[in-house]
Amino acid sequence: MCEPIVHDYTKVVEFKAPMGNKRDIVFDYYMKMANVEWTPKEDFLLTHSPDVPREYKLELEHKAGKKYYGIPYGNTKANLDEFMQFVDNSEFSCDSYYYTDIVGNHCSSSMFFAYQQIIPVGYGTFRPSSQRKGIFSLAGDLKNPGEGVWHSSTVFELNGEEAVYEAFATLKKSDILFKCIPGSGHVRMVSKVETVRDINGKIDPESSYIYVVEHTNLWFTDEQVSSWYIDKKRKFSTIFKTGFMPVTLDTFHDNNPITDAYVFYNGKNTAKTVRKGINGKIKSNYPLNYLLLTIKNENNKIVKKVHVRNLGETFEFDLKKECASLDLSDLPAGKYELKLRASIARGGYDFEKFTFII
Repeated sequence: MCEPIVHDYTKVVEFKAPMGNKRDIVFDYYMKMANVEWTPKEDFLLTHSPDVPREYKLELEHKAGKKYYGIPYGNTKANLDEFMQFVDNSEFSCDSYYYTDIVGNHCSSSMFFAYQQIIPVGYGTFRPSSQRKGIFSLAGDLKNPGEGVWHSSTVFELNGEEAVYEAFATLKKSDILFKCIPGSGHVRMVSKVETVRDINGKIDPESSYIYVVEHTNLWFTDEQVSSWYIDKKRKFSTIFKTGFMPVTLDTFHDNNPITDAYVFYNGKNTAKTVRKGINGKIKSNYPLNYLLLTIKNENNKIVKKVHVRNLGETFEFDLKKECASLDLSDLPAGKYELKLRASIARGGYDFEKFTFII
């Protein structure tokens, strides 16, 4: 994780551009999310809420005290910093463990956090269409179907099976396999590729493999301790038949430097002003992933909370608007601690932390 540098005179938190190979930077962060260790504070079943349509089965039972690996599977777009705010002495807990509530991420949101280590790309499609021009491209020499809505099958029909296999062979660490189908899809991050050719130089799709890391709705092993599939090995032929097209990031193929990230805080909240509401704005040149305001009592118990999350492409928080629901009028007399934290994918920072008395 990048360590912030705080300039008190301007309240700017600077996350320096990570050094090294772009693909390694992306993959290293992705694996941190996949390997983070934690234990549930209580037993829980990670599943769909009864009032939410179920597109696929999700029943992951977790046991208190058992060690698990990887951020939980959930549809709330939580980066590593956000997840760790809900881990205390290695124990994880949150308000609800339904798929749409748990502090977690899924196949695509987890990958976007990894790519946000090197480019300020907002959450959205991996389809290399015109709206993603300059960000994503089809791998190798594959022809792009162009404007409009198209899917993996469109790419395969346009280019043919052999050309797709050749594109698979060009993939490297941190590239993408994207199953793009109407109304749904799935993504995997490439870890390595093994290509085998016959004596004529033609790719053997039954003996060539792509290894991937992906976040799924199933347990990876019989031990049932992670929903992250690590170095899952699949044949070229299987990948083609199941509709996963090869995609790469344009920045992997250019010499453009990674930029520094900044989070700006313009506001001043104190023990004297807190009962009048929270004010100020937080802005960044990289996507903001979440905002978390907590108020704890003298027993270290959270008694009030504002949690802005599950964001797509947000670069600014208006604190007065986001914290408008915060009501301290029902708090009993006592001493309290307020903490206000915001985060981009590279890391987060506590912009406010003070005690106040009621």
